[in-house]
Amino acid sequence: MIYNFSTSDRMSVMQTEVTQKFLPVLRITLGWMFFSAFVRRTINVPDKLNPHSTAYVGGKLITFLPHAWSPIVPTLEYTLLHPTLLYYFLLLFTALEAMFGLFMILGFMTRLSGFVITVLSWSIGAAGGWLGPTCVDEWQIAAVEGAAALMFMFTGSYYLSIDQLIAKKYPNGLKIGKLHIPLW
Repeated sequence: MIYNFSTSDRMSVMQTEVTQKFLPVLRITLGWMFFSAFVRRTINVPDKLNPHSTAYVGGKLITFLPHAWSPIVPTLEYTLLHPTLLYYFLLLFTALEAMFGLFMILGFMTRLSGFVITVLSWSIGAAGGWLGPTCVDEWQIAAVEGAAALMFMFTGSYYLSIDQLIAKKYPNGLKIGKLHIPLW
């Protein structure tokens, strides 16, 4: 089948291809932002995951409570009132940041990684609420990193990625029954 593209269509396709070639910079940076959270909590300052330490990251969640968005407050309160649950939640959150941050860096299952990182980012923003002009980290994570991750959820990753290699063999994505899921 031969397609007859107009000049403007060819220019649009070429511009999209050029743009896609620069996205690995954003993908790797986004992945590092999440993977580095794992590194900070497990290698640089392991006391961040030690409930008996003053550096324990669970203590930061207490500062979230007065500012958290209303739908999050009951879950946050329950988690804070159950220290064992809080500890396992922080381990799970840290593991997800590590795994999907690394996947994003490598460009592996980029669409799924984008979805998970979007949820993690926006969860941080909803739990942190607005802490005022002196502490906007949670909002930067929620806004910028959440938006970038959402973009990768919709676009995937083609250049300099493992997904690019997998897509050559499985161009329609993962097949479950009659459904094709484009993970790359």
